[in-house]
Amino acid sequence: MIDDNTTAIQKAVTLMEKGFFKEAIEELRAYLEIHPESIEGWYNLGYALTEIEEFEEAVKAYDEALAIDNFIFEIWFNKGAALYALKDFEKAKDCYEEALDINDTDAEAWNNLGNCLSRLAEGSAAIEAYTRAVALEPEYAEAFYNKANAHFIEEQDERAIAYAELAVQLNPNLNNLVSQWIGVSRDRLASKKDEEEHLKRIRSESDKED
Repeated sequence: MIDDNTTAIQKAVTLMEKGFFKEAIEELRAYLEIHPESIEGWYNLGYALTEIEEFEEAVKAYDEALAIDNFIFEIWFNKGAALYALKDFEKAKDCYEEALDINDTDAEAWNNLGNCLSRLAEGSAAIEAYTRAVALEPEYAEAFYNKANAHFIEEQDERAIAYAELAVQLNPNLNNLVSQWIGVSRDRLASKKDEEEHLKRIRSESDKED
């Protein structure tokens, strides 16, 4: 972030590094009363408020920062995270899209955009976002899992299983999440194959009769 490195902000950052977020918030609020033009002050206030789960106040702080400069990736990204925590998935999606307009090479932003789209039942768009994430970061296990889960929801079971297995290879801790639905996906896939085989036999018998 670009701003003057004031003693107050330095003190607030040090407090946050030590986990004293409420104290940092007090320091930043006092500083911003005198320097409301400080984008770094508003950004750090938003971050500190997010850490103590005061998400609505965090969004307000990020809005103040964006009113000063709306072309900073980190502010849009963090505002998106706060809105997602508030379950405002539509606005969170908009924030991640703004962030990606500034920097479209951030894998986490694509993954988070995918999460918003998935919550909004935009399955195909979510899959596309997760695909961008794993293309940028080929060992991004969480994004592979999210992509697998999105394919599962769309009943694209072959892809769901393949990406789920890859996610677990990259991070075995994901196995518990995968195991909640992969059995359903395998059963559906087997059922589809059985149905295809049944239809094939019927067509073959019909051709013989002709």
